Amino acid sequence: MKRITILLATAALALAVSVPAVLAKGGDGTRIALKPSKAFPAAKGSAKFKATAEERQLEVEVEHLRRLAGKRVTFVVGGKKLGTAKVGALGAAQIERRNSAVPAVRAGTAVSVKTAGGVLIARGSF
Repeated sequence: MKRITILLATAALALAVSVPAVLAKGGDGTRIALKPSKAFPAAKGSAKFKATAEERQLEVEVEHLRRLAGKRVTFVVGGKKLGTAKVGALGAAQIERRNSAVPAVRAGTAVSVKTAGGVLIARGSF
């Protein structure tokens, strides 16, 4: 029993050291799921942030919004408007920013998607 505990502790320590190293090198970045609001219960979304020494990249997407097809949605990150995108015929919209256009993102940074009228569609946080 003691050997198993030591083995598990060693594995946990190795994982704790390796995951931040992968993110620091850029790896696959950090991806979060956006939870739907009551106004749009079928909405699904995600946000992905990736940073390397040379580049920062942020991508936010939402889908299952067919009733908003042809209308614009607003993407907000860290309380600042990232931009808007038109919802396609299939009910999806996305936005991607790189380098200086990417706001500061850290643990706890909120991401939300709203209609042009300000109604929340989905939200989450890193």
